[in-house]
Amino acid sequence: MLYDLDKITNPVNVEIMIKTAKLGTEAREFLAELSTALKEKSARVSPIELAQLAGLAFERTFAGTRRQDKLANALARGLSVREQMAAAEGGTMSAEETARYLGVTKQSVLNSYHAGKLLAWRTEKQGAVRFPVWQFAEHRRLAGLEQVIGKLKTNGFLDDWGVAGFFLQSLGLLNDRRPLDLLRENNLEAVLQAAEAYVG
Repeated sequence: MLYDLDKITNPVNVEIMIKTAKLGTEAREFLAELSTALKEKSARVSPIELAQLAGLAFERTFAGTRRQDKLANALARGLSVREQMAAAEGGTMSAEETARYLGVTKQSVLNSYHAGKLLAWRTEKQGAVRFPVWQFAEHRRLAGLEQVIGKLKTNGFLDDWGVAGFFLQSLGLLNDRRPLDLLRENNLEAVLQAAEAYVG
């Protein structure tokens, strides 16, 4: 069997090949059928919509109360939610793109991420960090962002995706508004109070 050398040397593709090789014959056949169906639909439906449809299909198929059914649905929803967050409000930028946008070095951007001054998350591709565009305005990070991230990471319960989710969801504490929108209006105090309650 011939392989595309670029695909083989891509860490994500290598990992997929290894995982696939560990599957049994029936599981590999089922995976091939799913992959074919997704490729056929991808010409008309975006990957985000496909992920959402996959989650909905799981919920419809495994609507029971068994622990396994609940776990399957949670995994499917997690995929869909992450895809939505990655695409929200303009999508994401690489560390290099973020550095150019802010007018600083790539190392400075990465240092800010590790220090909790910027929000980002790692992709499956080893070492790749993506920065959501919505945390910036006029070539600067949103005022108050660092304080809110610090508050959300106080107890160590939330990972980067969990922190991003806080900013993007409507909260009853904020009259069903998103923390991101209030931060854009310079209402930092309300967002900090909501963050404290969120992790408390």
